[in-house]
Parts: sequence; C-alpha cells; structure tokens
Amino acid sequence: MGAVDLGINGGAIQYEVALEILGQERQPFMAALRAERAKAEPSSALVRYYEARLAALDELQDSLRTSDTAAVVQILDPKNKLFRS
Repeated sequence: MGAVDLGINGGAIQYEVALEILGQERQPFMAALRAERAKAEPSSALVRYYEARLAALDELQDSLRTSDTAAVVQILDPKNKLFRS
C-alpha cells in the first residue's frame, strides 16, 4: 500500500492513525486477559501470551516515531495481518 499524500502534515497524521490502530489492537488482548484471569483455573500459558502481546504493542507504540515511515506504512496497510485482529 502506498502512503496517501495528506498534505503538509500528512506524515504526522499517518503517524497518529498508526498509533490509534495499535491502540485498537490492544483491545482483544486486554479482553481475553481479563476473561482468562476471571476463570477458576486460568491458563498461565495464555495469560503470559496475552501479556507478551500487550507488552509488544506497548513497546511499539512507545518507540514509534513520525520518522519511522516504513513501520507506519506497514501498520496502516489493511492487508497486513500483523496489525489487524
């Protein structure tokens, strides 16, 4: 997917949208983690998996910069299943 030209602040807008997508990707893992922990006998393997996925998304959100154009383009690509639940 090529980047859409959004004008003078296009890079900043795409960056903000990428951050929003990453935030949305956290939601299913947060819900699954809550549900798993609420079980009488939660699976420690699943809890660790959900926590690891959340930590990875947090790290990406925290370290992503507007200058990370290639990463932003990958996050914005609706066909990229790495960033779409």
